[in-house]
Amino acid sequence: MRRLKGLLCCILVIVLMFSLSGCGVKVSTKSPESVTKSIVNAYQKGDTEAAKKCLGLDPDKKCADEITQEIKYNMKQFKAYGASEVDFTKCESLGNFNGYDLVYAIYNLVKKDKDDKKSEALEIPSMSMYFVKEKDKKFHVVPAKDVTDEMSQISSEEFAKFMKTEEYKTYEKDYKKFVRKNPNFEENLKKEMAK
Repeated sequence: MRRLKGLLCCILVIVLMFSLSGCGVKVSTKSPESVTKSIVNAYQKGDTEAAKKCLGLDPDKKCADEITQEIKYNMKQFKAYGASEVDFTKCESLGNFNGYDLVYAIYNLVKKDKDDKKSEALEIPSMSMYFVKEKDKKFHVVPAKDVTDEMSQISSEEFAKFMKTEEYKTYEKDYKKFVRKNPNFEENLKKEMAK
C-alpha cells in the first residue's frame, strides 16, 4: 500500500511538471518561417523570454535598451488588439538578400468574448514582415536596431512587389472587409496604443 501511494505521488508530480512546462510560447528556430511565427506568438502572448529567444538573445540576460523597447512596443500593440490567439494563414520567405531572409506572415488575431460563449469570434486580419538571419544552424529575427539602410531599401522594394501578389491582395481585401464591419476598430486601437 505504501509503495502504491509513493507511485501515485510520483505520477502526480510528473503530470504537474508536464502541464506547467507548456505555459510559455514554444520557440522554433528551425526555419525562417518558424521563428517568424514564434515571435508573432511571443508578442501576442506577452512572453518576453520567448521574444528574446526569437531575436537570438539569452532570455535570462538584460538586453540593449532599444531591443527592450522594441519588445515592449510590439507586446503593447498585440495587447491593444485584445486577441486570445493567432491563426496563421500564410508565412513565407520573399527571398534571401545578402544572407538575410525577408519573411512575411499573414494571420488572423482571434478575439473571443469570454463572457458570451455563443458570440462569434472576431478575426482581425494582420500581417508582419521581418528579416531573419541564420547563425549556428538556428534562425533568429533581426532586431529593428540592426536593420541597415540597405536592408530597409530591400524591404521597401520587395514589399512593393509583394503588394501585387494574390496573397497580399487577399489580405488587403479581408482587412478592408473587417474595417467596414468594424468601423471604430482603428480609432479604438489608436486609443489603446496611446494608454
